[in-house]
Amino acid sequence: MTINTRRSSRRRLAGLLGLVLALQPAAGLAAIGTESAATPSATEDIQLAQRRGGGGGSRGGSRGGSRSSSRSSSRSGGRTGFSNYSGSRSGSRSGSRQTTRSNRQGQARTNSTNRQSNRQGTRSNRQGQARTNSTNRQSNRQGTRSNRQGQVRDNSSNRQNSRNDRFDTRQGNRSDRFNNRSNTRRDAINNWDRYGNGWYSGNNWYNNRPWNSGWYGGSYYNNWGWYPGRAAAWGVASMATFGVINSLVNTAQSNEVSYITVPDSEYSLYYPSVTATGDTVTFEADNGDSTARFYADCRQGTFNGGTPGNGNEAQLLNAACQVAFGQ
Repeated sequence: MTINTRRSSRRRLAGLLGLVLALQPAAGLAAIGTESAATPSATEDIQLAQRRGGGGGSRGGSRGGSRSSSRSSSRSGGRTGFSNYSGSRSGSRSGSRQTTRSNRQGQARTNSTNRQSNRQGTRSNRQGQARTNSTNRQSNRQGTRSNRQGQVRDNSSNRQNSRNDRFDTRQGNRSDRFNNRSNTRRDAINNWDRYGNGWYSGNNWYNNRPWNSGWYGGSYYNNWGWYPGRAAAWGVASMATFGVINSLVNTAQSNEVSYITVPDSEYSLYYPSVTATGDTVTFEADNGDSTARFYADCRQGTFNGGTPGNGNEAQLLNAACQVAFGQ
């Protein structure tokens, strides 16, 4: 009875171990290890049971343990694989994000640096262009100013040359007219026999004048109202003095000529024809074409009642006044 009890206990223990091994191979192995270490007799009983007919149980336990171990291993391996995959995917994503972030930050820094460089380059180009434009404008202004100044000088030179040409032309025309008049004018008619002897005869003729005389001279013709301006315009630098007129009259008398050539004039004055009343004098003169009679006021400086028309008439007026009133 004790033997049967032992057998029954061993069988139950073997079945229990098989179930445990089927459900949890690792736990079963641990339990076996523990049981084996704790109760050596139980191990012997299991081995005896297996020899006596527990082969099926052994096979079942082996199969069950194998399947359980395989499933557990598979499950554990599946979990471990999932865990590895999950960790790998999580690490890959984190690394990709970090790399992308780093790339973006690097690209942002590069873009910022490029923009700054582009701005600096554009600013430098603008400043250089501004300096170039300013230099070009200054050069253009200087060139324009030089051209204007040169044009002004050229215009001034041209005007001066034109004035010189006109002056030379007028002077040449005057000389030509004077030469033509000298060539074509006739000499005054010497009618010495007509006048004969009179107050004008002799070297002291001025003392024989039958009217009040000796008061006329430069102080009068210099005070004629028209004289300063008109004389300058006509080119009359001075009037003949009494000494010059006296010398001409004396020479004409010595040569028995009835006229004198008025200095700086085209007229010839018939000095024997001079007569005076008060301040007025009448006389005859020849202009190279004809002989005419004139009158003048020696105190007012009028010629035929008005201002002389030119330098020739002014010189004739002065010569007649010198003959009539000069001293």
